[in-house]
Amino acid sequence: MSTQSVFCYPAAIIFRSFFLGVAILQFFPKFSTISGGVVILPLLIILAITGAKDGYEDFKRHQSDRRVNHSKIYRLSGGVWSNKNATRGKSKTFIRGIVPKGSRPTKRSSSRNPRVVYDYDEAYEPTGNENPPHWERALWEDVQVGDMVKVLDDEHVPADILICATSEEEDVAFIETKNLDGETNLKSRHAVPSLSHLNNAQACANPKNKFLVNCDRPDTDMYRLNANVVVDGYTSPVDLSMTLLRGTVLKNTRWVIGVVLFTGLDTKVVMNSGGTPSKRSKMERQMNPLV
Repeated sequence: MSTQSVFCYPAAIIFRSFFLGVAILQFFPKFSTISGGVVILPLLIILAITGAKDGYEDFKRHQSDRRVNHSKIYRLSGGVWSNKNATRGKSKTFIRGIVPKGSRPTKRSSSRNPRVVYDYDEAYEPTGNENPPHWERALWEDVQVGDMVKVLDDEHVPADILICATSEEEDVAFIETKNLDGETNLKSRHAVPSLSHLNNAQACANPKNKFLVNCDRPDTDMYRLNANVVVDGYTSPVDLSMTLLRGTVLKNTRWVIGVVLFTGLDTKVVMNSGGTPSKRSKMERQMNPLV
């Protein structure tokens, strides 16, 4: 770390603290040389402008985060399905708790509930208290490790997902990775052969189709994944070609069903992203050491 980056921020604090101290002294008659209000007014104006600028930047960043967190994905629900690996949910603020979740109708949705899709029988409609396995619209921020999700064509992938089955022959999926490496050509991914039978909500929720995924801890290597899947006592290896990383977009594939491996800060794209940029301008960074 350079000397300038070490002393740049403290210099701003010392600069403002000096003028604040001078302004406070003006309120004591023994030290007063000018009206205290006149001295403190420029400091208040500078702090107000700086606070407004930083507040606006934080507000725009909050809007951007909200757009990402409130994106939608289909998640397995109903029947006897329950995620045994789910971590504790995100804490809700007062505003987030009182605002109802929106829904976006789709052509493949149930006529009774636009947030639900019954993919195993398009003509099926539940009656009474039935709650069969189905795909339900959920927010990205509510997706947890171990959830079974269904990604549709042209949708962004919300987490690092292990592919179980796809709509294409030989369980192949095509993705666009320009958000990760800048390349616009499509890349192929394929499902885990031992999980290819998990191609609908009923099969995913069936307790007889349970499986175990062993995986290394999250790391920053974008081209390596050490994992394996255990099905009925048989272990099959898993590599990065069998996964969809967060930030990729599904293309030329009607749907992909997979299990969530990593979410949020544990995903590879987030672990490789840089830190939050400084809010201080270039001129301020140059002037602070001089002052």
